[in-house]
Amino acid sequence: MERQRGNQLLRVISEYMTSLKEKGQKVAKDNTMENLVNFTPRYNLIKSYLDDVERALDRSGLCYVQITFITLSKLLTGWSPIYFITEVPLAWDMILDTPYIAGSEIKGIAKDYFKEVTSNDKVESCLCGDEGKMGKVIFFNAYPIDGKNVLTYDIITPHYNGAKDEYNVKPIPIKFLAINKGITFKTYLAFDNKELNECGKDSLYLLLKTMIFSMRIGWGRKVTRGYGSLDIKEMDVKCHGE
Repeated sequence: MERQRGNQLLRVISEYMTSLKEKGQKVAKDNTMENLVNFTPRYNLIKSYLDDVERALDRSGLCYVQITFITLSKLLTGWSPIYFITEVPLAWDMILDTPYIAGSEIKGIAKDYFKEVTSNDKVESCLCGDEGKMGKVIFFNAYPIDGKNVLTYDIITPHYNGAKDEYNVKPIPIKFLAINKGITFKTYLAFDNKELNECGKDSLYLLLKTMIFSMRIGWGRKVTRGYGSLDIKEMDVKCHGE
């Protein structure tokens, strides 16, 4: 049985505040980021939670798609309390104590890329919803289930911060954290098959095509700089009683 160890994020924030008073901001920030880079999620707990989600979906009578994917490059997504330490925010589940990708963000990504896969706004609105209207598909959070060093360092170097021209620039590298490449995630999409058919006979195909396309282009922030590239390891559609 896995040993209980408390919440890592709350602990590093507490240590940061203590170190901030005693050693200053730079040392406090460096120590905190090092602790987070060396952090390993409680994969057993996360997998147990996802198993519960899948059992609930099996009992619900809904159809669902299980998607397992891996990060091919670094990934930046969401927001969390570590923003004031790491400079760049990352979504963090306080219960499972892990970085994750919010289902609402996955839904927003699907909506954005759907327009590039097909110009059919009616299907996109039916699947993902619109202002004042719920979509037919439920998007679940994506959680890491495997991989070493789920977080890693990266650097941004602002060149023109406060400088009037390129002769006066004083580039100062800023170290921040991102989700590492090589991390495996799992998520689910759920829907009522009869309701989904109202969106059109090819709606599920178009949605899954959009998911694959979006992962190739990239999720999250800094996509144009090579971040957020993903690859599907497994995609399984289950529809009980059909």
